[in-house]
Amino acid sequence: MNGLLDAVRERLRELGVALDAEQSVPEAGIDAVLTLSRGRQRQRYAAEAKAPMTLSSVIHDKPERPGGYSDPRLIVGDRISRRSADALRAAGIQFVDASGNAFITFGDVLIDVRGRTEPALTSGAHRQPDRPPHPTNLFSSRRSQVILALLSWPDLSDATVREIAAAAGVSTGQAHDTVLRLQQTGFLAPGSRRLERNDELLDLWTAAYLTGLGPRLALARYHGDPSRPLSGVTPERPVYRSGESANGIGVVRPATLTIYLDRVDPRFPILNRWDASPDRAPNIFLRRKFWASPRADEEQFAPNGQNAPWPLVYADLVATRDARLREVAQSWRARFARSDQV
Repeated sequence: MNGLLDAVRERLRELGVALDAEQSVPEAGIDAVLTLSRGRQRQRYAAEAKAPMTLSSVIHDKPERPGGYSDPRLIVGDRISRRSADALRAAGIQFVDASGNAFITFGDVLIDVRGRTEPALTSGAHRQPDRPPHPTNLFSSRRSQVILALLSWPDLSDATVREIAAAAGVSTGQAHDTVLRLQQTGFLAPGSRRLERNDELLDLWTAAYLTGLGPRLALARYHGDPSRPLSGVTPERPVYRSGESANGIGVVRPATLTIYLDRVDPRFPILNRWDASPDRAPNIFLRRKFWASPRADEEQFAPNGQNAPWPLVYADLVATRDARLREVAQSWRARFARSDQV
């Protein structure tokens, strides 16, 4: 619900309406108590999250409100169809979805937005082009996580925003926002979540990773033998190899070891005989794992570590700026990258 409210809050903000969320009241069927305000006008709502957002779900699930909860209902959800929006509007039921379609009325405020697939930016009679109000960093850390998920698992093009968010390790609102930005910049096919211009997107994502998301994932650095089998890896604490130490990369004697994991167990460096002394040049890099593979159930445990998502392996190869790994990186990319011309 928090991710959905983040997206709804942003859409309403673009319309000049502020949203404040209070506690949920599960026993009353209320997912959140919201206060909408514009100027001096304010209204409390009993918000209900619906999937799908249809008149039948609203009518059939209508709860019996206990005493003290007489606030009007506000139906929220990821997306409402034009037909369902017309039905709710005709029934006098107020709603708003994560794309900005809305029917809200309180005091002298009336919001009636229809047919949107991208966020609305203005209210009233005048409409502006559907683009962010200010320049937006498409490759901020959170958006980069979403882009990585879409590049790594093309099947996510048929998934829900919630499933994309889970794979990327971000909130639903952040995933929804990234999808919209990708649509606005032409990296998604019209009317779908299928990536286009994959090669260009991977180049831009990799360049941004070197100074953006990559450094933010750093957990610890050590000196040790990169070719030594890992110790202390369990099914409950798996590790993911990247860069020149990834499985099947083709480097016989890797000079560095890059692994991703949920957290660093204090015993892990000791078991693997890694040295944290500042006078030793680090060649072992531990980074935070943020993704959750949608194919995790199909993955088998690897005691010596399995591979990180392939774009991450590629980016870590490029990040070394090592001439000997340049050809390795391109060969690795060619094995996985899917051009939009294919």
